[in-house]
Amino acid sequence: MYELLNELTAIPGVSGNETRVREFIIDRLKLKGKCRVDSIGNLMVEIGKGEPHVALVAHMDEVGLIITKIEEDGSLRFNKIGGIDDRILLSRRVEISTSKGLINGVIGIKPPHLMTSPEERKTVLSSENLRIDVGTRSRKETERLGIRVLDFVTFTKGLIRLGKDLVSGRALDDRVGCAVLMSCYERLDKKKVRGKLTFSWSTQEEMGLRGAKVIAHTLRPDYVIVIDTCSSGDAPGIDGHLQPAMLGSGPVIRYLDSRSIASPFLRDLANKTASGGKIGVQEVVAGGATDATAVQETGSAVLPIGVAMRYTHSTTEAVSLSDIGNTVELVLGIVDNLCMN
Repeated sequence: MYELLNELTAIPGVSGNETRVREFIIDRLKLKGKCRVDSIGNLMVEIGKGEPHVALVAHMDEVGLIITKIEEDGSLRFNKIGGIDDRILLSRRVEISTSKGLINGVIGIKPPHLMTSPEERKTVLSSENLRIDVGTRSRKETERLGIRVLDFVTFTKGLIRLGKDLVSGRALDDRVGCAVLMSCYERLDKKKVRGKLTFSWSTQEEMGLRGAKVIAHTLRPDYVIVIDTCSSGDAPGIDGHLQPAMLGSGPVIRYLDSRSIASPFLRDLANKTASGGKIGVQEVVAGGATDATAVQETGSAVLPIGVAMRYTHSTTEAVSLSDIGNTVELVLGIVDNLCMN
């Protein structure tokens, strides 16, 4: 799982630019000829036919940046894509996806030696006042690198281990879910299904659940299990009551969040499955939303399952490998109860 996550998180995949992530999944799972890609870029592969129709969904995209202007001095203006806190932008290394490949850049910070007042040191600069430096001195020099307006930008990647069980890096939201779906597919591909099981890797979740909305209106599944992450309350400096999920304590059933409520039937089934498989689960009222919101609005029964995560939408997101493994087992158990028995 660590090696798979390392490969998945290394791939640039800002919302609207998920092509390389999708191609990796297709190649790794040998899906050519078995899958379809819709007009918004969702990847779908089906096993079986008939009813009930169960769909598993995880989003491929990550938060990031997009180039909006090349200044005369060669530096780059940018906009944020997805929920990024301006405080994490300063002093970051980035990679710009161009037609000529990845180009390195940095978002610099004015050194304290050149600041003229104590107040300046305390000010959090907004993204509108920051620039990406790619080591050039003119607009033409930057353009010769292959950089163009509307090129996507990701934070420089690199997955690391924290202790024995945790890993930390960028884009674990939601390459974790992608990895869970990939693992489930590998174990179910040759199995006999009662009904239909659709694996769906969605696009543009970070920009309003857009890919999932297309999946919902196209597939109209009976049951949908969404695998995403869930911000935890166990990080240093955070009051645990804000969100009681903890790393290493098992998959998180996001029963209620800002925009959806899980199906009581699927919630009960998840708990029974976990109990039977001796899998620890956590049930929380969560912040934010997942693709479950989009599919629920078209009438599907939904169950958002999260992997607890520290430092969500930062460059140091952290998750537990044991939680990911247990999420795979929980999802497989639920699917077995819904459409394989």
